[in-house]
Amino acid sequence: MAQQLDNEPQEQQRARAERQELKAELAEQAEQAAHRPRRSRNRRRTITLIVFAIIAVLAGLFGLFTLLPSSTSSSAGGVPVGAVAPAFVLPIYGGGGSGSIDLHALRGHPVLLNFWSESCPPCRIEMPYLEHTYTQYAAHGEFALLGIDQADPKEDIAPFGKEFKITYPLLFDKGDTINVAYGVTALPTTYFIDSAGIVRAVFVTQLSPKTMRQGLASVGILIP
Repeated sequence: MAQQLDNEPQEQQRARAERQELKAELAEQAEQAAHRPRRSRNRRRTITLIVFAIIAVLAGLFGLFTLLPSSTSSSAGGVPVGAVAPAFVLPIYGGGGSGSIDLHALRGHPVLLNFWSESCPPCRIEMPYLEHTYTQYAAHGEFALLGIDQADPKEDIAPFGKEFKITYPLLFDKGDTINVAYGVTALPTTYFIDSAGIVRAVFVTQLSPKTMRQGLASVGILIP
């Protein structure tokens, strides 16, 4: 009887220990279950943020390439390469020459049409290079270079030509008719037209020596 009483405290301690182990195990499982959805939510949140970041970068790149001026051998929304250049007769208001220019009368010679404005910073940077190219090559009859302006008062064209010492004809497009015919939406824009009156290249950007060589080569003129 005494031995049985002595065993009861041991059994109670053993039972208490088992209950504590069970409680600890249940608490551990509960903690794991509580953390598991949280990690899943964090993972989903991270993936969502990454996706939004990629979309933002792609949208930024799209906007950048859309807004930047293009350098292309075909015109978007204007006269396509391979088409006949729209004819026109425009008065000379500055640069070299007097009277008016009939584009059709220039058949037999390649023609460069440069659409510009004195309020266009790239145009002002481009003008000295165009003049240099003209005096070095076109002035000897290799090709004709015409500057077409519609955005400025016609009275400003002659003073502008004198300021930049322009010797090729500067024409005035009253009413924006020729700009519309050529689909000009940005300045400067330059069309390279061959001796048969066919558009061979278009550059909607400030010309560089490289693009000038490309454009002239498209109409059969090679320069170093």
